[in-house]
Amino acid sequence: MADAPLDATAALTSLALDTQFAAIPESVRHEGIRSLVNIVGCALGGARHDAVEKTWAALRPFAGVAQASLIGRPERTDALTASLINTLASSVNTFDDTHAEAIVHPSGPVMATVLAYSEMRPVTGVEALAAFIVGVEAICRLSKAVSVAPAKGSIAWSQTGIACGIGASLAAARLMGLDHDTTRVAIGIAAAQASGIRALHGTHCTPMMPANAGQAGLRAAFMAAAGVTSSRTAIEARYGFAECFAETPHLAHVTDGLGERWEILGNTYKPYPCGIVIHPLIDAALDIAREAKPAPAVIAKVEIRANPAAMALCFRRHPKDEFEGQVSLYQWVAAALVRGRAGIPEGTAGAIAEPVITALRDRIEVTTDPAVPHDGADMTLILDDSERISRTIRDCIGSRGRPMTDAELDAKFASAAAGVLQADDSVALLEALRGVERIPDAASLARAARSP
Repeated sequence: MADAPLDATAALTSLALDTQFAAIPESVRHEGIRSLVNIVGCALGGARHDAVEKTWAALRPFAGVAQASLIGRPERTDALTASLINTLASSVNTFDDTHAEAIVHPSGPVMATVLAYSEMRPVTGVEALAAFIVGVEAICRLSKAVSVAPAKGSIAWSQTGIACGIGASLAAARLMGLDHDTTRVAIGIAAAQASGIRALHGTHCTPMMPANAGQAGLRAAFMAAAGVTSSRTAIEARYGFAECFAETPHLAHVTDGLGERWEILGNTYKPYPCGIVIHPLIDAALDIAREAKPAPAVIAKVEIRANPAAMALCFRRHPKDEFEGQVSLYQWVAAALVRGRAGIPEGTAGAIAEPVITALRDRIEVTTDPAVPHDGADMTLILDDSERISRTIRDCIGSRGRPMTDAELDAKFASAAAGVLQADDSVALLEALRGVERIPDAASLARAARSP
């Protein structure tokens, strides 16, 4: 390892158990609420997805006592199954939050763990928010420690799959009142279950990676409390989490400024349900579609200059289904130009098969350039008459340079909840989430998120 063996396991344990809610800055609390609003909305929007239906059908015969609610659905199930299904729903549309540096999606597994546990034991809104914040913070720091310079990791690992179980276990440990030693064991048990393989992108396993992490984190806390053993230095130990998931880990990303500088403030939210590296291209395409209104038939070529990350993950020109479509730069640019929109309908099988969109995908040419920022892109349309229409994006909507506003997040929530909750129930749930610090019983959030 390049670093001295900092005791990152102990540092995260202290973050989870010793952080007083009053010591959490107001800006951090507000960002925690924004993250919670966003991710519950994502879970509502994904609750009836085919992948969720199939997973629930597969697991339902083995589900235990009805302890916890399924978001956006009428059923209740055991807490571990609920944590898996609710995380799956929150991530299945690729609409969940993303840390700006680590490219990890931290909120779904922690939200699902906190809500499931709150239906088993009394948890106040303040306690739920605090547990959610420290869990998300731990995930962002862990992900940076194995992926952000000077750390050197592999893009083959899904950061969400490997880091989120540990964050969820810390949130659960806080709510359960575990001591430091037992919490360190819970981290080890969660780390033992860490996995996430990017080769599985474009399949139902994409959202299953965070779903497994959500269940693994809650399960790890229960197992540690029951006396199951594990390493107490699972993160920094030789051949531990850091060495396993990074060629060169940087554990200072975990420990430096802990409790003073908050990584959750780097959390960002998606205006479009697809890979975040595509978002600046969608911004450019929508700008052109709305302002110039070119007919798709007269677009001879679409020239794109993008950061290499856009093609590293989203290279599929003709996705075979909506899961491949979520990581297809070509699908989202073509759909945005043809339809002038970039919502969940533009990623469905119908949109992928639409002849006009399919034909336009073949006329898109991409050049990668590391000089283009991750949140930027250059796009030029060349029309049949040789007219050129160009747009340059440098801070796409949802980036740190142009974050989604509270009003935009509320509108995203309302759109996701439409058709799942009654309108009045949707408004009431949003108000409850925004006012979570005043709620005496956090389980009321889970119950309100159930569909009639």
